[in-house]
Formats: sequence, C-alpha cells, structure tokens
Amino acid sequence: MHFDYVIVGGGSAGCCLAGRLSEDPAKSVCLIEAGPPDNDPRIKIPLALIAIIGNPRFDWCYESLPHKHLHGRTVPIPRGKLLGGSGSINSMVYIRGRPSDYDAWARLGCSGWNWESVLPYFIKAESNQRLADDPLHGGNGPLSVEDLRSPDPMLEQYVAAGKENGIPENRDFNGVSQEGIGAYQATMRKGRRWSAADAYLRPAKARKNLHVVTNAEVESIDFEGKIARRVNLRGDREPIGIDAELILCAGAIGTPALLLRSGVGPQDHLQELQIPIVHELPGVGENLHDHPAIAAFYEGGDSGRGLSFATLPKLAAAPFEYLFARRGIFASNLVEGGGFARTDASLSEPDVQFHFIPSKVGHIGAKITWGRGYYCDVCVLKPVSRGSLRLASAEIDDDPIIDLNLLSEYEDRQTLLRGLKLLRRILSNPALSGSGAKEIVPGPAVQSDDELLQYIYKRLGTAYHPVGTCRMGDPADPMTVVAPNLRVIGLENVRIADASVMPEVVAGNTNAPTMMIADVAADRILASAALSMN
Repeated sequence: MHFDYVIVGGGSAGCCLAGRLSEDPAKSVCLIEAGPPDNDPRIKIPLALIAIIGNPRFDWCYESLPHKHLHGRTVPIPRGKLLGGSGSINSMVYIRGRPSDYDAWARLGCSGWNWESVLPYFIKAESNQRLADDPLHGGNGPLSVEDLRSPDPMLEQYVAAGKENGIPENRDFNGVSQEGIGAYQATMRKGRRWSAADAYLRPAKARKNLHVVTNAEVESIDFEGKIARRVNLRGDREPIGIDAELILCAGAIGTPALLLRSGVGPQDHLQELQIPIVHELPGVGENLHDHPAIAAFYEGGDSGRGLSFATLPKLAAAPFEYLFARRGIFASNLVEGGGFARTDASLSEPDVQFHFIPSKVGHIGAKITWGRGYYCDVCVLKPVSRGSLRLASAEIDDDPIIDLNLLSEYEDRQTLLRGLKLLRRILSNPALSGSGAKEIVPGPAVQSDDELLQYIYKRLGTAYHPVGTCRMGDPADPMTVVAPNLRVIGLENVRIADASVMPEVVAGNTNAPTMMIADVAADRILASAALSMN
C-alpha cells in the first residue's frame, strides 16, 4: 500500500493531523496506531480513567531508570496505546500554557512559534461551552471544552483555602492571567471524554482517502539515502509506502525510539547497538523532561468522595445518574481543580501548578480504598533538569531506556520544596481543615527542610508530561532535531509533530499544546504541497 501522507501514532497529534490532511480529497492519508481503537465504553466515562491508566491493553506502562537522586527509585511513565493516545487515558485538563512559553520557543530559534502565531490555532480548535464569546477562546472548533457538570462541593472549600493564602480565584486559566486557584475545564462533551479521536478523527473516518490501521506497531523506517520510502510493521504485515511525507506522532517516547531503531540519532549509540547509521543526529533522545510532582494526602472527616457507609447509597445510584443524565461522580475527571502560584513573591509568573482531587486516593498504591478524604499535588512548571532516552537493544520488544533524571538540578529541588510548603499551608487553612480530614502523608511529624526533601525523594512522581526528545530549534544548533517547519534536519520528507518537539515544556498540561503543534503542522504540510503543485 502506498499513501501520500503516512502518520505514525494515532494519539492526540496523529488524530488531529489525519483529520486535517484528509480534508484534501486528492491526497491519500494513512494513520497507523500501535494500540486498539478507542471503542471500549470505559474510555468515554471520565471516572473510568482509574481502570484504563496502568492497563497494558491501553497503556504502554513505561518505567524510568532508577533515579540516583531519588534513592534508586523508578518512576512510572504512563502513555496511551490506543486511538486518541494519552488523550484517551488522561484526566482531560485543558491548559494551553502561557504566552511566555511560546515566546521563549521563538527565542530558542523556533521562528513562527511565538504566542501571537499559535494563539489563533488554540482558538480555532476550541468549542468552549462557557467561554465561547471570549476573544481568547473559540466556540465553533472540533475540540469540546466544558466545566465539570457535577463538581464536588469540596472544590469550593479548596478555592476558599487558596484565597486564605492570598491566591486569587481564577475561572479561566487560559485567559488573561494564569495565576490563581479554581476549577479546571476539561476536554469533555456533555459529561463524556472528548479526545482528539472524537474531535478530529471520527468525523473524518468516512472519507475514502483516509485509511486507519490499528494494532499495528511500526518497527522501523526504510530510507533510500536520506529519503523515507516506507515504514515496516511488526509481524508479517506488508510495509506501507510513502509517496509524499512521513509524519511521526508517536510522542516523546515513541518517536525518538523509532528514529533510533531506523538508524537516525547519535552515532556512538547506534554503533553500540550495531544499528546501521542512516543519518547522524545527536539530539535524538536528548532533552527529555517532565513536570516533577509531589503530593499530600488527607483522610477522614466528612468531605471528599470515597467509600464509606455514608456515601454507599449515593455511590449505588451513581451509575444510573451518569447513564441517564451524564452527571455525578462518573462525570468527574478526578483532577477537578488546581491552579498556578508563585512560591516567591519576586517572581513575575507562577513557578508551580496544583492538581486537586476531592476524593480519597490510596497513598500506598491502591486506587480505591475505604474512607473519605482528598489529595493535592504540586509540580514544578519550568524544570531545568534534563534526561535522555536510549534503546536497550535494536529489538522492538525491548522497552527503551528512559532516564528522566528528575531533580538533578538544585533549582528544581528548591522550587519543589517551596511548592510543597505552600501546598501544605493551603491545605491546612480553616476553609479545608473544618472538614475534619487530617494529613496522613507526609504527616505532621515531617516539618524540617531536610525531612521534606527526604519525603520528596521517597515519593516523587511526575505530572505525566514528557516532552523534548526531538526538540525543535535553530537548524544551525547541532542538538536540534527538527527545524521550525517541523522537518527533521538532514532527512527528506520526514516531519515530527508531537510533544517531542517542544524545546521547553509549557507551564501546564501538555495535551492541548500537542494538538496545536499538529494543527500547525497540517497547515505547513498543506501549504508545502500547494507550493509544489504551482
């Protein structure tokens, strides 16, 4: 089979690209996804993410290398393995980042990626149920964004607790100012998950020029010289030929791993694995980073969702409430609120983000435990620590070696320490303490900076926002992997359009920015095709 455009990865970026590129009936498009279709009914139920994330049918279930800064601990790295990608297993929080994120990209050599240039794409994509008339939002796009239909009453107590610490309420984290505390909007439509597969792919599936292949993992790319000609699928399936462009959308883990298996990357690493070198590109797999996050857990009292004798009647009725009205606990994305704050008054912008779950979350690994309570984490928005991705072998069966290298830089450790202190002050304020819940982790005995740092090292996780492994930048920089037009440096007809191209992670959740990157890529690919025809 041969197609004009072959897209590897049916996640948030790949679904957006497939929908956009197939708008031209004269061009054939093939979307290849390693996982299954997104037709399991649990995927559309917001609360059911607790049954999907960590499920190897839908999740790659990656693990990091042991961290030397975290007492040798590994950290889980869930990534979606189905149509919709990580946008089909995430908590659906809709955050774009802030203008300074994209202006910084432009200063790093990503011309055309400043805030003024990318904002129209966010607006065009969005169908915001509450903010459609706001000049910074959209009301007619494919991506549905809405307020939670049945937020827990505890969310109001959380917002009040933030105000008691001088943090203002913010009802639009994608508006004029990011700073503040409040309820998150989510990528849902009428209480159901609304991923990129819903927004972009499903409306396009009837097009004769769009071919979607699922349960098909791409082993490698075949090149003739520097030109990508076909992709090889795992097993005995026939290769898929590329007539115009190959676009890699396999994410910050999958995309660099595929390039390395195909002979594109650092020369010494490829030689070590005896992979024939197609093109030396030392930046492939470098610059890996994520938002490091630490949480506090509260239990007891009469607030927050959870399993108790008092909540059993409501829980028993919850499936019917969701089935008939799309409301209640099953319409919750768990991460119902949060916000952005400065841990130092001298800072011009927030340096930490909160994720608040008004439900008891098991602090020893269990997803559902008896009792009531709540949870909140804090993450570093602009980490300076950098890790890397390498292959364990040339075999596709072997997971890549993922070195997140979290908290390797002193600055990140101090920001997270200040953030944890601020988080605890907020959660101990009267607006929340009146619920009767008590902090059980880290616990009242943990107070000194050293004790808090040891707790961080013992419990640190991430916000599940890995980026940067094929970073975009100035083509003259030897560590740049893709130019601002998203073409891979030194290769022909290969682009990357996913979170791996972010030179720096945005200040917030990464799903919406990833779709924006794909939308920009679609415009540039279509413009390039039109130019070649003239």
